Amino acid sequence: MSETTLSQAEVEAFHRDGYVVPAFRFDDDKLTGLQRLAGELLTANAEFGDTPMVCPHVPGGGVQGLRGDQAWMRYSDDPGVLDMMEQLLGPNLILWGTNLFHKPAGIGRRIPFHRDGRYWPIEPLRTITAWVAIEDSTRDNGCLEIIPGSHLGKQVGAHFSSEDPADAIPETLAPAEFDESEAVPVEMEAGQIVLFDVFTIHGSRANSGNRRRIGYAMRYMPAGSWFNHDGAERAETSGNAHNTRPLFLLRGVDECGRNDFDRGHP
Repeated sequence: MSETTLSQAEVEAFHRDGYVVPAFRFDDDKLTGLQRLAGELLTANAEFGDTPMVCPHVPGGGVQGLRGDQAWMRYSDDPGVLDMMEQLLGPNLILWGTNLFHKPAGIGRRIPFHRDGRYWPIEPLRTITAWVAIEDSTRDNGCLEIIPGSHLGKQVGAHFSSEDPADAIPETLAPAEFDESEAVPVEMEAGQIVLFDVFTIHGSRANSGNRRRIGYAMRYMPAGSWFNHDGAERAETSGNAHNTRPLFLLRGVDECGRNDFDRGHP
């Protein structure tokens, strides 16, 4: 087993809890490059504020009119990250989306608790997020919080659209669906990664500290599943626009045979 793969204990933790923070982390060179890219992205897209940025790895506007950079792919196709994904999803891997999450010091809004699969048109619904801490992520600056074991029923659950201006995304899990007291803060140092399942309940509090929080989410699916572009909900909204998401086959073959690798590419 190489240093970039998950240990047996880490694999078991992922399946039991719906998430794991593995020993893997980006080395200093890659982390420095990631921090530089994040700084450039935030400067070039300052009008977004703390609104999550969609698909910065797609240049030419992507799905959100974002001024992105293909250099982000250096992290999405990192061999160590793909090795871990292969252990959990199998040898045929598709990258179907990324997000940059930015919470400015003292003012970054909360991300309400939710399950990621609410609007994702993946059939069958299997996908894992690798969330990278670009800078230290702590309780003070609004680190991720996850409810262990909340993935086990493989249900998306009832959501509603929040109109609360304190929420950075509108999609919110109905209060009856979860117990917030069960949430575990996932504090990470810059360069660390947390992997979590599509059905795992998670969210984060507002940034009440004096340091910003920046994280980069990379979303992978097995190529045995179909990304149904034309079955996407909320296709008209730039923050979703799953009907135009570009797919990247990073390992193996398209087992499904139905995935469209042309749509959404500049």
